[in-house]
Amino acid sequence: MNDFSHGGNLKSLAADARRPERDILDFSVNLRPEGPPEFITSALWRAMNGVTPYPSPDMQELREKAALHYGLLPECFVFGNGANELIHALPRALNLKRAVIPEPAFSEYRLACLCHGVEIDSVPSGEKTSFTPSLAALAERAGTNHEGEEQETAVFLANPCNPSGGLLDKKELFQTIKENPGTVWILDESFIDYTGGKESLLPDAATLPNLVILRSLTKFYGMAGVRCGFAVSCALLAERLRKNLPAWNVNVFAAAAVRAILKQPSSWAEQERTLNRARREDLFRRLSALPGAAVLPSCANFLLFRLSGAPSGLAPLLLKKHGIAVRDCSNYPGLETGGWFRAGVRTPEEHELLERALRVELDKHAPAILRRPPKPALMIQGTCSDAGKSVLTAALCRIFHQDGFSVAPFKAQNMALNSGVTALGEEMGRAQMIQAQACRIDPDARMNPILLKPHSNTGSQVIVMGKAVGHMEAGEYFTAKRRFWPDVCAAYDSLSDEYDLVCLEGAGSPGEINLKSADVVNMNMARYARAKVLLTGDIDRGGVYASFLGTWMTFSPWERELLAGFVVNKFRGDSSLLAPAHRYTQEHTGKPVLGVIPMIRNINIPEEDRAVLPFEYDESSKHPDSLDVAVVMPAHVSNFTDFAPLAAEPDVRLRQVRTGDEWGQPDLVILPGTKSVAADLEGMRRAGLDSLVREHAGKGKWILGICGGLQMLGREILDPHHQESAEERTPGLGLLELTTTFSPVKTLLNVRRARTPLAPDASGYEIHHGITSHETPCESLMFREDGSPCGYGKGRVWATYLHGFLDGDEFRRAFINRVRVDSGLPPKPSLHVSHDVDGALDRLADIVRKHLEMNAIYRLLQLKR
Repeated sequence: MNDFSHGGNLKSLAADARRPERDILDFSVNLRPEGPPEFITSALWRAMNGVTPYPSPDMQELREKAALHYGLLPECFVFGNGANELIHALPRALNLKRAVIPEPAFSEYRLACLCHGVEIDSVPSGEKTSFTPSLAALAERAGTNHEGEEQETAVFLANPCNPSGGLLDKKELFQTIKENPGTVWILDESFIDYTGGKESLLPDAATLPNLVILRSLTKFYGMAGVRCGFAVSCALLAERLRKNLPAWNVNVFAAAAVRAILKQPSSWAEQERTLNRARREDLFRRLSALPGAAVLPSCANFLLFRLSGAPSGLAPLLLKKHGIAVRDCSNYPGLETGGWFRAGVRTPEEHELLERALRVELDKHAPAILRRPPKPALMIQGTCSDAGKSVLTAALCRIFHQDGFSVAPFKAQNMALNSGVTALGEEMGRAQMIQAQACRIDPDARMNPILLKPHSNTGSQVIVMGKAVGHMEAGEYFTAKRRFWPDVCAAYDSLSDEYDLVCLEGAGSPGEINLKSADVVNMNMARYARAKVLLTGDIDRGGVYASFLGTWMTFSPWERELLAGFVVNKFRGDSSLLAPAHRYTQEHTGKPVLGVIPMIRNINIPEEDRAVLPFEYDESSKHPDSLDVAVVMPAHVSNFTDFAPLAAEPDVRLRQVRTGDEWGQPDLVILPGTKSVAADLEGMRRAGLDSLVREHAGKGKWILGICGGLQMLGREILDPHHQESAEERTPGLGLLELTTTFSPVKTLLNVRRARTPLAPDASGYEIHHGITSHETPCESLMFREDGSPCGYGKGRVWATYLHGFLDGDEFRRAFINRVRVDSGLPPKPSLHVSHDVDGALDRLADIVRKHLEMNAIYRLLQLKR
């Protein structure tokens, strides 16, 4: 350890602030606030494959790659464990007797010299020159050693300067070094990447025998924990420096990061510089507006500023009262008088917090409490769509309400065709309306500030805070949605002020790399809300733990910090068998699995924009002239939810039929999907239901077959590969001229828009082994986007491979009205369905509470129940 203080010591800062490390807003360190870019983290993961063998002892491969990148010889490069290792090796390697250091300066220059008994000659730089040293004064102080004489004196110099960030004149610097060949000039360019490099002398280092350039890769690329830097000089000096470094001083991870950096196109760095410039200007403007402030212009990623009249111990005050760390520069030689601070460039949102905290401490009339602790917030994200986010969020909303907390749901952006209307006439997603019901509060557009209603494969109507603002194509919205971010933040802040806690829901997956840059609904929203994130995955799909690990691997360090744990959803079986997978997941991510939710059936809570509603309903809620819909229930029924949306309609009575005694006088008969078509068809025949279906069709009444039901309605089912049955041929019901052949290859399709005989398009998904052909008079009735058929029919017998096609409100209403008219009933206008799911929410909450570690979740939220 040394006596010189540095920024970025989170453990020490957290201890002094008596806060967790994650709650420290650290301006004391000058690093890329987002951490390393994706190309570096990916390289680090790949480097795991190389941890067993020793790395190159002197990084020959890296030197060759750097030489190609910079156009110099490999012999001119020396790599170290950060630039600081090289700083400490140089006095020994150069056998220095004396060092000239313009101060204030980076403290490690002085420390390295002291450690090696080097005499230090300090040359003060004044405030009048913004602490930019005089090159002439440095040259004069260094002395007049001539070329060829032993170089025993060195000048340590930073460009951009540290701590001021000012930039030295390149031409003057080059000329000064050239005119003073008896002095070694050690030029630290650790922050030169922020300037674009035009002022760098790196290209001249190979030809100037008295110049050593130092570069750090930790600042610009946000990888201080990986540690890597390099020196560039003439081959003779470089060789002397390498001999004074230990072998294998650069590990495989650092080497992998360097290779990734050298491969990156210059466009990435330019984009990063542009972003830093804008952020630096924002911080400069905010600090300059403070009373008594003097802010020095900077070309780096930090600002040096003085606050006249600042209270004694300002930095500790900021840390303890606000959890904000700045660099107190009073230990810099030349800045001992106090009042000087340095702040790293971060995000504008964080700059605002710093500005407001400083105003509180500088203005005694300002409010005493500024940075309030955030309201507790829990966010449910998923490894994929339909992982159970909406239902799990609804369950937690009801649990928190049952435990005595006022809670509100929130989903920043929802894409759904199914929406509802609030009492104020605002349009919002149906899933958030159900979640509001779980909280027993009125739905409010603030709970879903952005709603996208797709009208094509690539375009959507955009609704912001309950009102339509126009139509956008996907590409247009991708670039424009950050414009709506203030609306999202304002909506969230308003809810957070009103309720004890907010339960947020993500969308899709936070691991979708192509969407991260403009994310408003997943991790960026979690960061704004400072929410604890639970990542849920659907184990019924398979590969849930790979999904957890894969999603975690796409996270940046700050995203991993927000992640609190994982939740396995839709599990069937003995959850104790999952223990090895849970241990593996925690060992590799450091995050626990906090629950295993079983596959929940017949709870009937809408999943995202799909309504899964119960067969049990209040008879008084049904219209007197309701349609009688009979669902023939096979033993191996699958996709049971396909027809459940009909149960929500007030003019539909939906009932299950398993025997002839239950048949009655239905207006519509539905044959649902089945996992075993041949066996279930035989079961229908044994129950006498096949003849009842044919008789129903003979009366000219409506029949609808879905997937396996489509195959049953045809002439025959062929299974030459015995995919489902030992029988190679099974006769169908013969109501449609269809022949289905089972293929070993399963068809898995998402159909976003299916053209049908009805005005509204349908949508859904396909999961089937069957390949179906048709003959006249049976016709193709439904068509995928590419024009291929996905549904067939004749008269009032319709069949389709589309699951979920009844989920769409407009199509479902059009279909119901078609059946009503053909059944002698008047059509109904589009009905606003509102059904009571309160009991279902209680049952859901009971199940989730039983299988989720709620005590751990309450500890995460720092709530007591």
